[in-house]
Amino acid sequence: PPSRLTAMTMTVAMPVASIVGLALRPVPELWPELVSYVLPRTLRDTALLLAGVGVLTLTLGTATAWLTATHDFPGRALLVWLLPLPLAIPTYIAAYVYVDLFEPLGLVHQALMGLMPPREAAQLLPALRSLPGAVVVMGLVLYPYVYLSARTMFQMQSAEVAEAADTLGASHWVTFWRVSLPMARPALAVGLALALLETLNDIGASEYLGVNTFTASIFAIWLNHGSLPGAAQMACLALAVVAALVALEHYGTRGRVFSLSS
Repeated sequence: PPSRLTAMTMTVAMPVASIVGLALRPVPELWPELVSYVLPRTLRDTALLLAGVGVLTLTLGTATAWLTATHDFPGRALLVWLLPLPLAIPTYIAAYVYVDLFEPLGLVHQALMGLMPPREAAQLLPALRSLPGAVVVMGLVLYPYVYLSARTMFQMQSAEVAEAADTLGASHWVTFWRVSLPMARPALAVGLALALLETLNDIGASEYLGVNTFTASIFAIWLNHGSLPGAAQMACLALAVVAALVALEHYGTRGRVFSLSS
């Protein structure tokens, strides 16, 4: 019923409306500091983190989905169940585990010390408390968003399309790149959007790994500066980033129609 839909819409919109209401309170003494010291690093780290996680999750999720949906090989049935499991691990827990494994005197370092001197073993360890480390950790946790949606789409695609491409002389790689992948674009967009929203929303892993994202900055402004309106204004900037991501996908799919054949 329209009344129930209206009530649901208002309930969902209330948190956003409250943030916008808080953001309307002026805090002129805070913004010079934010513009000079906080926003440049926050915008850079957030953009690089979103780009890195987007590329990694899209690559891992699409490749694993296509392999398990269209190929048969030993261990495939087990992989189908194992590949989504990283979603059960919170990103901050994964960050703690990976850092504990790869930091000096961690399990990997101790294993390497059995093969080489400790200093040389330490030089081989990746620096996970960094922006590249955060990209890898979050990408390994969030790629199932793309995997699950893409695999469903690959399974629903008609075999006649791939067979037609084979008849015309296309290789398996060309069929994937020019037929299967474009047809799966809506599913890839949904999975990628969920992964990027999780990345933007994360605070535990990004803060622990030393990445100054929008969410970490919002938390710092609220607690360290004691400015709830300033934090709400930063949250509105984060909402603008979300709106930009959604608008970008709508712009990319303008004038295109996706359909499936039974």
